[in-house]
Amino acid sequence: MKKIFALFIIGVVLLGTTVIAQTTTTEKSVDELVNEVISAKGIDKAAVEGVKEVDFNDLPEEVNLENIDDHNLALYAVNVTGEDKPVYVITASQTLFEKTVQKFAQRMMLNFGFSGELTQSSFLKTATGVITMLDKGYVMTRDGSITGLSTNLEIVERGDDEPIEVLVYKNSELVGFRNTFNSKIIGIVNDYDTISGETLRFEKGDVIALKVIVPQNTRIKDVTTLLEIETN
Repeated sequence: MKKIFALFIIGVVLLGTTVIAQTTTTEKSVDELVNEVISAKGIDKAAVEGVKEVDFNDLPEEVNLENIDDHNLALYAVNVTGEDKPVYVITASQTLFEKTVQKFAQRMMLNFGFSGELTQSSFLKTATGVITMLDKGYVMTRDGSITGLSTNLEIVERGDDEPIEVLVYKNSELVGFRNTFNSKIIGIVNDYDTISGETLRFEKGDVIALKVIVPQNTRIKDVTTLLEIETN
C-alpha cells in the first residue's frame, strides 16, 4: 500500500497596526502533527506504531518524488499496525517553518503620515500625532535594517518639474532610500520600494524620521507612509 499525504504547516499572524507585530509559534511535536494528518485520512491513531523521518537521499522504492526541493520539505514514515508498508507524510520542514516564523516575527511597520494639506516640505508625524524632526522620531530598540517604504498621498495642485519625495533620515542624516512622485500628476498616487536587509542597517538607539519634500507651487494632502524594518 502506498499513501502520500501533503501537509504544509507554515502559519504566521502579522498585526500591521502602528508598530505592533505578533508571532505564531508551534507547540506541537512532529508526532502530533503527523497524527492529525493521518486521523483526517481515517487512520486510527492507536494503530500508529511510530513516526520516523526519512532521508531524502535514501528514499524507499515505493516513494518517487521528482523535482522536489528537499531543503524545504521533510518526509516521515508512519508505521501502522496491520499495514505491510508505512504511510508517508510529507511536510514543510521544521527548519523552513522556524525560518519563516522568525522572518515575520522580526518584521515591523513604522507608521508615519500627515493629515490635511501641505504647500511646503515638512517632516511627517508618528502614529501618535507627534511631528518628527532631524533628532525626533522612532528610536530603534534593536539592531536591524530598513527593508521597505510605501506612501499614499493626494496631489491637489500641479507644481514645478521637481518630484515630490518622501525621505528617510537616520540620526539626522539623510539616507539613500525614498519614495518619489511626479508632481505633474493630479490625484491620489502611490509608491512603494523595497531593499535588501543588508543594505540599510541601523543600531539600537538610532532615531528614524521621515520628511516629505513638496516642490514650489505644489499642493498635496493626506500623506500615509509605512516604513518596514527588520530587527535582529
